[in-house]
Amino acid sequence: MTFPDYTIGVEAYEKIREVCPRYGKTVVVIGGRKGIEAAQEKMTKAVEGVGLEFTGFLLAGKESSYENVEKICNDQAFIDADMIFAVGGGKAIDTAKQAAHTQHKPFFTFPTVAGSCAAADSIATIYNEDGTFREYAYSNEPPVHVFLCTRMLAQAPVEFLLRGISDTMAKYYEAQIASRGKTLGHRDGMGIALSRMCLDPLYAYGEQAVADNKAHKATAAFEEVVLSIVMTSGMVSNFAAPEYNGHIAHTLFTELTNISAGENGCEKHSGLAAYGILLLLLCDGQQEEFSRFYEFCRKIGLPTSRQDICASEEDIRRVFKATEAKQEVGIMPYKITQDMLHVAADKLEQMRTE
Repeated sequence: MTFPDYTIGVEAYEKIREVCPRYGKTVVVIGGRKGIEAAQEKMTKAVEGVGLEFTGFLLAGKESSYENVEKICNDQAFIDADMIFAVGGGKAIDTAKQAAHTQHKPFFTFPTVAGSCAAADSIATIYNEDGTFREYAYSNEPPVHVFLCTRMLAQAPVEFLLRGISDTMAKYYEAQIASRGKTLGHRDGMGIALSRMCLDPLYAYGEQAVADNKAHKATAAFEEVVLSIVMTSGMVSNFAAPEYNGHIAHTLFTELTNISAGENGCEKHSGLAAYGILLLLLCDGQQEEFSRFYEFCRKIGLPTSRQDICASEEDIRRVFKATEAKQEVGIMPYKITQDMLHVAADKLEQMRTE
């Protein structure tokens, strides 16, 4: 097990000069256009006088696809680099991460949004060129160091933070249900134990952090939530077997992302995993915890109905059918069926009208 180090704060990039020079002399920066634009000046200033030289700034491409990974690996700026700086959101970081894994180069992450744990975990989420989910690319090589500039993260649209909150809380609820009644080895046990920190800080600081993000303030509450989303969630992914923290809620999320948004003026919500958590808690009979999470979603603006996720009845039928087929049945204490999901979804819709 290799652990990623991290630095968090408004001047996190200043630590580049202390951390990175021991890994070589040349750096290629890979990221999204907006991420690179936001970070380039800070990075350039941070490496002055420490012997690091940039070989280039490469765009990761829209999707974290194998096609984009191959394109980057064949670029001379990547070939000439001793190390990789991965900058931007989850897809940009995962593209750079997978390129690093392919060529066994050390990489460092610089997330510009707190939308997922991509910056800290060793797994890369791979999509097809059309944006549909393809697979997870597994590795035991996490980033060497994660640089969390809260000043920059607080400037990002709040939709990214909402997505990160819902995705992170899903890891706790999924892990607790999937591990129920099992004798766990050390590695899985550590991951399940850590998953509690994917929940408690978000209930404690989430509402304030969302308000602070909207005001573009890098506060203590915002920092606590960022650490849960990126570092704690990333460590849970690195410790626990994937099936423990990526089943029903995440499968629903994956299927829901494939629904076309924009119809009838509906804009798809970024926190789709929250809808999956609500269904999961209802299916599992956790009424008290469901009520707690439901009220939390209402307070901070996470989706709690089919309308919120831009899904028609036909969409939901297709999503539930795919979810039933794709769930990791062997890891669950019982099978969640389409009928169970439909009953839970009907309860959610009834609450919306009450």
